[in-house]
Amino acid sequence: MNNYKVLVLLKPGAEVQPAIERASDCARFMPDVEVAACRIINEYDEITKPSLENQAHQELLAIAKAHPSIKHFTPRVIFSKNVPEAFVKEAHDGKYQLAIISANKRNTIRDLFASTIDFSIMRKIEVPLLVVKNVDATQKLGRAILLAIDFEEEDHQKDLDEVLFYSAKVFADEFNGELHVVNCVSPLHRGLISGNTSMPPVFRNTVGEVSRKDMHDKLLQEYATKHNIPLEHTHVVIGRVDEEIPRLCAKLDARMVCMGTSNRNGLLASINSSASELVLEQIKGDLFIVNDVQKTIEAEKARLESNK
Repeated sequence: MNNYKVLVLLKPGAEVQPAIERASDCARFMPDVEVAACRIINEYDEITKPSLENQAHQELLAIAKAHPSIKHFTPRVIFSKNVPEAFVKEAHDGKYQLAIISANKRNTIRDLFASTIDFSIMRKIEVPLLVVKNVDATQKLGRAILLAIDFEEEDHQKDLDEVLFYSAKVFADEFNGELHVVNCVSPLHRGLISGNTSMPPVFRNTVGEVSRKDMHDKLLQEYATKHNIPLEHTHVVIGRVDEEIPRLCAKLDARMVCMGTSNRNGLLASINSSASELVLEQIKGDLFIVNDVQKTIEAEKARLESNK
């Protein structure tokens, strides 16, 4: 794929860089991909800035040499006090098609409720985002790539489903994986242990007494049939998303989860402010995110690609 640009955020001083390793994996099956390795320096002053920039460029040259599969490697050094803001801006200004970051490890309970760099990027970035937790995930895990769809989202848009399907299928095809799709039946107020379980708007015109579980089964089967996904690869689970998705991932030994988020009602955002981090903490593979900001842009890309 020509002119496909990927932006990678490097972790400062880290010996292992999961994000660039995953970009290197992608470059093996997409040799024309352009990978920009971005080092954002947030602790500096005008005196130390030149030496820090030179040091960062030397580190980037070493990274490029260590990843020969990346044929088109661009070093990027950015000075900013706000790392997430600078990375999101670079992704937008550089017109990248994909951003890749490494997940930050949580060490304390407090970490789960802090607005970390990766979580801030998840919510604000305007391009699809791949969050890499385990650099060896594609080698160690099974072949399942799990696509999570939420038919109960109040502002649910089918175009996001298409974006997610297209993206998940690309990963499944290129990594020789099996695509599975899951829909979670959970309380409408998903952040609460006991939520409002009344019928959501999408189901209110249903004739007869049909349970929410039955409706989810029906909608999921229709979605799977439309996209030629085997019915044995469809899953309707009951419970909280941040509990059920990791549980299904463990059962399938999934290497990746693809899902959408919304600032108001999405699969993750409706649970609580750190739900996406909780899901990421409990799965072994990567997390691919398309957020609310990207819906219109990415839907159009998927439409154009499907018409080729």
